[in-house]
Amino acid sequence: MPLINKKTVKLPVVSFVTPTFNSAKYLNSYLKSIRKQDYPQNKIEILFVDGGSTDNTLVFAKNNKIKVIKNKLILGDPGFAIGGEKATGEFVVFMGHDNELVQNNWIRLMLQPFLDDKDIAAAYPHLENKVTDNWLTKYVNTFTDPGNHFVYGYANNPLTFNREYKTIKKTDDWTVFNFTPYNHPILEFEQGFMLRRSAYRRKKETWFCGILAVIDMIKKNLQMAYVPAASNYHGTLNSGLNQFIKKHRWAIDYQLDSRETFGIYEQKFGLKARAQYMSTPRIVRKYLYPFYGISLIIPVFRAIYKYIRDGEVEWFYHPFITFVSAFIIWQEAVKIIILKKSPIIERY
Repeated sequence: MPLINKKTVKLPVVSFVTPTFNSAKYLNSYLKSIRKQDYPQNKIEILFVDGGSTDNTLVFAKNNKIKVIKNKLILGDPGFAIGGEKATGEFVVFMGHDNELVQNNWIRLMLQPFLDDKDIAAAYPHLENKVTDNWLTKYVNTFTDPGNHFVYGYANNPLTFNREYKTIKKTDDWTVFNFTPYNHPILEFEQGFMLRRSAYRRKKETWFCGILAVIDMIKKNLQMAYVPAASNYHGTLNSGLNQFIKKHRWAIDYQLDSRETFGIYEQKFGLKARAQYMSTPRIVRKYLYPFYGISLIIPVFRAIYKYIRDGEVEWFYHPFITFVSAFIIWQEAVKIIILKKSPIIERY
């Protein structure tokens, strides 16, 4: 079926929901990628869900007539859920402030599955690297973080879902894979995920973990379409290794903290949130990872093998970033479990 155009269908309103917190340095590129779309701008709604910015984020929003919603929960994860509740479009795109739409017809590409098939509840693109991205961003956009990559394998990136999952439906423009709760992918409400609002409303217990919301959709047998022609840029770690270390230390401290609540946050994040949906092989790999990473030599051999098999140059970065990741795990484990020191509370 040809891509939608003004002559064949009444174009729906599309809402973009983006949590912000001192996001000003990203917003010009973010907004430019939306404004360049070959889609009527009066059919596009943009919502910033702001966690208390003190830079020029709110000035930027005002100057560009972008609606701002206060995010009392501060964090980006619940910000997506709050914005989704306030959006007016039937189709809502959940997109991080450090994202850019690559294609000028991105919206039309993403809408196509919904117009082709009334059973499609959501659609998602993949991440693409800019030439100017640093090596860390290129690695994470290809593999996600090294721990999740070790646990989830080919289920970490839509570009490799076909190696992990059977196909349910397929057209020239999109594909639906057979996800199950215990074999769920690394897919969440964040990097250009488009939702048909009438098909799904998030439960409060999923507000702090986008992957948990996707698992909930899978449990409800809702179909999600991968659109291979659509992609996002994601400048996730372009600030360098210190940015990765800071994020990773927070995540590890949260996983190791044994209290019922972690600082002011009462909801579960990350692996804690989805632990009940971890298959046995994934659980085993989760516990093996700190030993795998610190060994260094095993990741080197694995990287060589995987590069020969898959051809992704990002495998050359794998041994180093895996070692850094595993070293942080052991370091934080000694600090929190043995020395009983307080974990990092303030999220990156």
